[in-house]
Amino acid sequence: MNQTDQFIRHATRGLWGSKKRDAALELRGAIEDKIYRHQLCGLSEREAEQAALRDLGSPHAIARDLSRVHTAPRALRATLLLGVVGLLGLQAVAQIPTVQAAPVPVEEACTFNDAKLALFSVEDRARIEAQIRAAGGQAAYEATCRIRRSGAELNTLLRLTDVIAALRAARIDVQHLPGLDAHLQLRLPGEDWQGVNLTGSTIHVRSGKGKVEPYVYASGLVNLLRGTFKGTLSLTGMTNPILHIGPSQMQLGTPLQPVQAADVLLLSVLDEVMNRMLIKAGPEAKWPMTVSSNELQAGSNGTFLALKDAAPRFYAVVGTNEGNTELSVQSSQAGRLTLCHCTLNQINLTGDLSTLMDWTKIGTSGVMVYALDVTDLHRLDLKPVPTAQLHLETQ
Repeated sequence: MNQTDQFIRHATRGLWGSKKRDAALELRGAIEDKIYRHQLCGLSEREAEQAALRDLGSPHAIARDLSRVHTAPRALRATLLLGVVGLLGLQAVAQIPTVQAAPVPVEEACTFNDAKLALFSVEDRARIEAQIRAAGGQAAYEATCRIRRSGAELNTLLRLTDVIAALRAARIDVQHLPGLDAHLQLRLPGEDWQGVNLTGSTIHVRSGKGKVEPYVYASGLVNLLRGTFKGTLSLTGMTNPILHIGPSQMQLGTPLQPVQAADVLLLSVLDEVMNRMLIKAGPEAKWPMTVSSNELQAGSNGTFLALKDAAPRFYAVVGTNEGNTELSVQSSQAGRLTLCHCTLNQINLTGDLSTLMDWTKIGTSGVMVYALDVTDLHRLDLKPVPTAQLHLETQ
């Protein structure tokens, strides 16, 4: 018996015969409608079912209401039934606030002047400056960046006003510090104020109508909340996921401007992996790492890792090549993860971070994979995937 069947059985307890069948049909219709709507928001079938049942509340409370309907005098029965059915209908069509998304403007992403480079760590700045010299100068490097980004615009920016509106819709107080619109003060019902400074993760984007609005990097928003926000923080769904901040829910992205949850998780996962490396190497060690969105569609040419576990999940792929380390966060597609947009005949696999770090020091190419549990983003869980569960594929 699945969760929906169990819910309906408890909710119709106390009814018999045709009354029980009619009530069960009404409930199942409301649940299926909610499941469908949650799936449109990017949740998996299992996640959508759980969200639908959670939205409907206690089956025992529904059972009491249905019992009142069918034991009341006939004159009141129709009125009470309308109340119960109306409640289910309102719950079924309840909308989760939507946060509009946008790609990072190419000029913003591909500008590497002194002011932009000053925002990077010493190690990352040195790496980028070396790449600029190898490309023949800043202009050539930026031109190559613009070509590489064309046609691959990921919607990794979220409209800040939509985020704030979703928080307020859940009765979270939101205030700005004077003159600092991106420095938010949040207060959950009955709790103290909490500060979340989004200034470093916010840029202004010009819309198609010429209006300039503040947008926040999705990955930066989540990573900052992990460090400063005391309250529920979770992400459900893979495309246009639902972000839960305390009692608020908000859908990130739309069908026209979709957001991938893997991109939202990138900085948070990067922090976790870097922390693990520093623990193993010592606090004085420096491990420069680049990040990428490295997903290939089925049928594309490239090298993949096939997984024995074909269920859709999030993974972190950490690779080393010629002394450089790179991280990508991916959702598995048909039980596969992307290694590169290239063809590799041989690559070393490991399930041990120390081994991968040793390979980095001597310039040996290798890869390890973490399975991610994002149930609670405050305690992001990364579990190494054994090499016995991985298989290299080239096509």
